[in-house]
Amino acid sequence: MRKIGAVAATFLLTASLTGCGALPVGRSAASPTPTAVAESRAAEAFAQESAYLSALRQQLRTTDFSSPQLWIDLGRAVCKGFDEAMTPKEMFDSLKDAGLSEPEASAVVVISGIHLCPEYAPTP
Repeated sequence: MRKIGAVAATFLLTASLTGCGALPVGRSAASPTPTAVAESRAAEAFAQESAYLSALRQQLRTTDFSSPQLWIDLGRAVCKGFDEAMTPKEMFDSLKDAGLSEPEASAVVVISGIHLCPEYAPTP
């Protein structure tokens, strides 16, 4: 019986010291879940791509944008080229050689730099 009393006393003492969860402990805002981080990145990429396509459509009013993923892929390729230290002129020439018109190639290079990879945005 003494053992049960000692165990009960220890339990009560421990419970009173820890507060038995009386104070709610929330998740720290400083450490988002991996899912939240992925969702945030996806939302940011979607916003960038939407702005990029919108700017291309404004600049190239007579161009066919029925396959928007193609244009997004071209823009992402421009960013990759910039990552690999290609110059805007080299990117322009590469797109032109791939079959884009001069206005299309120019718009893709400049607008990609502004919306898809702003770290390479042209300075005014």
